[in-house]
Amino acid sequence: MRLKPEQINILQEELCAELVGILMDEWHYSLQESLSVLYNSDTFALIQDVDTGLYYQSTGYVYTFLDEELKTGKVA
Repeated sequence: MRLKPEQINILQEELCAELVGILMDEWHYSLQESLSVLYNSDTFALIQDVDTGLYYQSTGYVYTFLDEELKTGKVA
Protein backbone atom coordinates (compact mmCIF):
# COMPACT_ATOMS: atom_id res chain seq x y z
CA MET A 1 0.00 0.00 0.00
CA ARG A 2 1.33 3.40 -0.98
CA LEU A 3 0.76 6.44 1.16
CA LYS A 4 -0.80 9.47 -0.44
CA PRO A 5 1.14 12.77 -0.28
CA GLU A 6 -1.43 14.09 2.22
CA GLN A 7 -0.81 11.11 4.49
CA ILE A 8 2.94 11.58 4.29
CA ASN A 9 2.52 15.25 5.14
CA ILE A 10 0.48 14.35 8.24
CA LEU A 11 3.17 11.92 9.39
CA GLN A 12 5.89 14.53 8.85
CA GLU A 13 3.95 17.19 10.75
CA GLU A 14 3.19 14.87 13.66
CA LEU A 15 6.80 13.77 13.91
CA CYS A 16 8.00 17.37 13.87
CA ALA A 17 5.49 18.36 16.57
CA GLU A 18 6.77 15.55 18.78
CA LEU A 19 10.40 16.52 18.13
CA VAL A 20 9.64 20.13 19.08
CA GLY A 21 8.18 18.87 22.37
CA ILE A 22 11.32 16.86 23.06
CA LEU A 23 13.53 19.87 22.32
CA MET A 24 11.50 21.91 24.79
CA ASP A 25 11.81 19.20 27.47
CA GLU A 26 15.39 18.04 26.93
CA TRP A 27 17.09 21.23 25.80
CA HIS A 28 14.82 23.68 27.64
CA TYR A 29 14.21 25.68 24.48
CA SER A 30 11.15 27.87 24.12
CA LEU A 31 8.58 26.91 21.50
CA GLN A 32 10.01 29.50 19.11
CA GLU A 33 13.59 28.29 19.67
CA SER A 34 12.58 24.65 19.25
CA LEU A 35 10.82 25.37 15.97
CA SER A 36 13.81 27.35 14.70
CA VAL A 37 16.30 24.66 15.71
CA LEU A 38 14.28 21.89 14.09
CA TYR A 39 13.38 23.74 10.89
CA ASN A 40 16.99 24.81 10.34
CA SER A 41 18.44 21.34 10.95
CA ASP A 42 19.71 18.78 8.49
CA THR A 43 17.49 16.29 10.30
CA PHE A 44 14.42 18.29 9.25
CA ALA A 45 15.61 18.17 5.65
CA LEU A 46 15.89 14.38 5.94
CA ILE A 47 12.36 14.15 7.37
CA GLN A 48 11.05 16.18 4.44
CA ASP A 49 12.89 13.99 1.90
CA VAL A 50 10.36 11.24 1.25
CA ASP A 51 13.07 8.98 -0.18
CA THR A 52 14.76 8.65 3.24
CA GLY A 53 11.64 7.16 4.81
CA LEU A 54 12.54 8.95 8.04
CA TYR A 55 9.04 10.41 8.30
CA TYR A 56 7.56 7.03 9.25
CA GLN A 57 10.19 6.09 11.85
CA SER A 58 9.62 6.43 15.57
CA THR A 59 10.12 9.80 17.22
CA GLY A 60 12.81 8.38 19.48
CA TYR A 61 14.76 7.04 16.53
CA VAL A 62 14.58 10.31 14.61
CA TYR A 63 15.47 12.25 17.76
CA THR A 64 18.79 10.38 17.92
CA PHE A 65 19.68 12.02 14.59
CA LEU A 66 18.66 15.46 15.79
CA ASP A 67 20.38 15.08 19.16
CA GLU A 68 23.62 14.01 17.47
CA GLU A 69 23.36 16.92 15.06
CA LEU A 70 22.89 19.38 17.92
CA LYS A 71 25.80 17.95 19.88
CA THR A 72 28.28 17.54 17.02
CA GLY A 73 26.99 19.63 14.15
CA LYS A 74 26.59 16.51 12.02
CA VAL A 75 23.71 14.11 11.47
CA ALA A 76 24.50 10.60 12.74
